[in-house]
Amino acid sequence: MRKKKDLPLIILKSLQPFVNLRGEKFETVDPKEFLLKVIDQEFDSKFHFIIEEYKKANTGKFQFLMSKSPINQNDHGIQRNWVDISQLQPQFDSWLKLLDEYDNTPSFFDDPILNSFQEEYFAEFEIIDDEAETKPLNTKQILLLDSHLEEVEKRLDKFITDKNRDDIQEIKDDISELKENLTNKSKKWVIKNLSRIWAKISKQGTKFIKEFLSESKKEAIKQGVKGLIELVKENGPDLIN
Repeated sequence: MRKKKDLPLIILKSLQPFVNLRGEKFETVDPKEFLLKVIDQEFDSKFHFIIEEYKKANTGKFQFLMSKSPINQNDHGIQRNWVDISQLQPQFDSWLKLLDEYDNTPSFFDDPILNSFQEEYFAEFEIIDDEAETKPLNTKQILLLDSHLEEVEKRLDKFITDKNRDDIQEIKDDISELKENLTNKSKKWVIKNLSRIWAKISKQGTKFIKEFLSESKKEAIKQGVKGLIELVKENGPDLIN
């Protein structure tokens, strides 16, 4: 594993603005063998902005090996090339602008019904925690959600028909993905993707809403997830530890 003192100070300083960088459309994740890794927040998106390595050019200036997707408005593929470290912020801003344009461009691929359900469920959590974008859920919350997701995943099999088979499988795949990330993603990311799973279940019909998303069942999950936030507000950050 890389350590900060393995790198020149100028490299650390150029990456410093990204250490606590957060946004609605992207997530800064563990870069592992890289220097920086930022990914699109959308569940199954392959869009990314990665700084893989650095080198000192013949001119004496440092450069970063950058990988990003999309490249521009004409190409949604991957570009991988060396850029001066002074171009890191402009390159990132350009990439982020492309994400904004993707989100703000209406298309036939959008699902307004699904999005409406997701927004409804996400709003019910009333996220007011200042650290919701950086901190994970606590262990009790993780176990509560994991239990809920396991129960939903098992019971979905009883409702499979020839007509909804692919949709149910997609929901189950999303559940598996969320379960795998409960311990390494932020509270906001988890809640956002839980809301999307609930939205996909709701879109299957009233029977699914009654079976899986009754007010009592939703409320238990919501209060379980929000509970720690209120306790921390009243008793201080020591409760997180």
